[in-house]
Formats: sequence, C-alpha cells, structure tokens
Amino acid sequence: MNTLFEVEPNISMKKSALLTLLCASVLVNFPASAENQDTASANPPVAANKPGVTINVPGPKEMKNLMHGVAAWRVYEPVAQEMLIPYALKPVTKESLSRLANFQFSAATQASFKEMFGQPDPLHINIDPNEAGGLDLHFLLQALDYTDPQSNNHSRWDALSGKVSYSKDLKHFTSVSDWPYFSQSFGSDVTLEMKQMHVVQEASYNQHYLALGTAKIDIPELKLDAGSESMRVLVKNLQTTSESIQHGKMLNLIIATSASEIQTAGRTTGPAHMEFRVLNLNESAFADFMKEAIQLNKSEPSIEKRLAASNKLMKGKLLPILAPTSRFEMSDMSVVYQSMKASLSGAVWLEKAKQSDMTDLNILKQKLATHFELSMPKALALKITRFIGSLQSDKNAEQQANAGLQGLIAGGMIKEEQDQLSVVFDFMNGAVKVNGHEINRPAK
Repeated sequence: MNTLFEVEPNISMKKSALLTLLCASVLVNFPASAENQDTASANPPVAANKPGVTINVPGPKEMKNLMHGVAAWRVYEPVAQEMLIPYALKPVTKESLSRLANFQFSAATQASFKEMFGQPDPLHINIDPNEAGGLDLHFLLQALDYTDPQSNNHSRWDALSGKVSYSKDLKHFTSVSDWPYFSQSFGSDVTLEMKQMHVVQEASYNQHYLALGTAKIDIPELKLDAGSESMRVLVKNLQTTSESIQHGKMLNLIIATSASEIQTAGRTTGPAHMEFRVLNLNESAFADFMKEAIQLNKSEPSIEKRLAASNKLMKGKLLPILAPTSRFEMSDMSVVYQSMKASLSGAVWLEKAKQSDMTDLNILKQKLATHFELSMPKALALKITRFIGSLQSDKNAEQQANAGLQGLIAGGMIKEEQDQLSVVFDFMNGAVKVNGHEINRPAK
C-alpha cells in the first residue's frame, strides 16, 4: 500500500487489496504486478465445463479489452503513469508534495475523466501544516456511476477520501482512507461489491526509500455474484494485515488474512485464517529490483512491451533477492466448517546453502527443502469426498473417493488418531517422505 509517491514492498498485501488501490489515488500498488492482470492468460478463451458451471477464460486481447472497460483501471493507469512513477523511490520533499497537489493530468486523461465523472479533474489533493511540524496530505476521489458503452461494464462507487500525515523530517508517515462503497459489474454476468473499506498504514522510509512498517485493510462485506446460487460468494469481516521489518541488511515480510464467515453455494464456512512470512531477503537487491521495475514502467508506454520487459527483469533480478537463509513459512492456514477445523502449516527453505550457490538456479533446486503438516477431523474429510463425488458425472465417484481415503489411511500415508486425520510431508535431498514413509518417485 503506497502513498502518492512511494512503492510499497509488500506485494502480497497489494494483491489482496488491488481493487481498493486501483481507485485510491493515494493508495497505488506496484504497476508491474497490476499489469500482469492485463495479459493474465496466454491462451485463447477456454470453456471449462462441469455440471451446472461454465467458465470462459479470456485470452490476452479479451482481458485487455475487459480491463480498459473498467473505470477503476482507467483511473489507476494514468494516476500511476503520469503522477506517481516519476517520483517513486525518491526522497519525500515539500517540493514533491507541492508537485502532487498542483498536478495536471494530460489532455487525454482529462478527457477520459470527463467522460466517466462528468468533469476532467475528479481527484482533489490539498497540503496543510500539522501540529507536529510536518505536513498533512488530504485527498478525495469523487463518486462515480458509469457504464462503459463498449463493454456494458458498470462501475459505481462512493467518494474515496483520506489523509496522509508526515513527520517534520518527512521520513515517517501515517495514513487513513475510507471507501464506503464500491461495485463493478461485468455486463450482466458478474458483479463484485465491497462495503465500508477502511485502510490504515504507518511506516518509515529506509535508506533506499522503501516504506517499511505496518498496514491493515478492513472490508466488512465483500460479495461476488456470478449469476447463479452456486456462483455467489459472500465474505464477512475480511481483514488483511502486513508488516515489513528490516534487520541489518535483511528484510522480513509478514502477511495475514482472515474472514469471520464465507458463504458460497449454500454452505457457510469460517472463521478462516492465513498467515505467512517471507524471511531474510536481501533488502538492497529488493530495492534495486523495485527501482528498475519502476523505471521500465515509466519509460515504456506499451502494456505488452512492459510485460515482456517485466518478465526479463524478474529472470535477472529476482534471484539476488534470495539469501542462503531465505525462508518461506506458512505459520497457519485454517478454516472451520460446521465446527470442524482443518489446518495447514509448514515451511520452504534452502538446506545447507552457501553464498556461492545463490547464482545457480539448478543448485538451489537441489537444495530446496520443505516440511508441511495438515490435520482435520475424519468427518470433515468424508464431507470433502462427498463434495468431490457430487461434482463428477460418475455415480460411483463418491464411493471411489471414500475407498481412496481409506486406502491411504490403511497404507499409513494418512495417520488416523481418535477420529483426527493428519499428514506430514517432507522433501529434502530429492527424497519425499509422507508420515515418515519414503516415496520412491520424484517430487512434484
């Protein structure tokens, strides 16, 4: 989550709040990650058919047309390209704040805004001194109710407003923003709706001008309606938090997401929770990657060329971010269904890696190690097999799924103890073990 001229290093957090960030001119995510959505599929449209469900996967051209028919994208793209990217990852100064407050968009952008909002300047920014001797940046993005004439996509939202307060030295800030209502309909087929979004952040700039600190996004109600009962999803009290911490030359990222209740296809689950950590990343290499990504997005207007350049950048600049001690941990992924809880935890790391190994991807693959643990009540596992069976046309699908489950238990691949099932998965030195039993085949 970013203020008007920063790019926040917490990429998972950004993806979880993408729709909020698209229209919050004060909260803009890293452009390369957003643009990946523009060409999300390299394949032509594909229909995936199951009983009662038809999903059409758009190809890159269709996805591009879809994105440009969404008002949120048409706001986000010029705000990022024209207003934010030129000043990203640079020191915050009074002059840079004044530049943002007095910013004028291009003639083409103003024409686009006038079509959608009825006026060419729907974004309002004011700068005022605060009691701490610093500056307060107030922002407002006007309400919108717009239907794209080409795609028939309908966008509607209430005014988004907030404040970013800077310390006297401009190296520390806190921000608060509120978006009372947002909805996006894609024709008459799919509608996404969010209510009472609230975003807060507190961070400080480090020597490479990365904003490190904490952030939280609360969405009391999120609804997705794809036109049928089986394709309606309601999520209550969705909350995402992130924390970025620097220890010496290393960077740690912690992300957690939770929901009190999830309703879909007539079933209610929850609470649900997920928390993971990315530990011991090279902070300077991460900052270097961000700078180059920002530069290519600034210099290359073509979305297709930007995507190709981003892929090239990732191949050349991502590996130096890793250190021999880098580690991914899933401290908790859990969900409750009818008072029954399933949980998953584990980690991925490099076993006995040396600094000299960090430039050779093949060596790193050989040293990759994992440990994961899954547990759930047997009654929940049986419900899952029944659900799997209901999705198949084969009348014997449920019996086959049950038989497969019992066979795994009998073979020791799933441990059963007092009606609780558990699986421990380990991979190290090319060997796979499940509940201590070695599997004589390559790991996927």
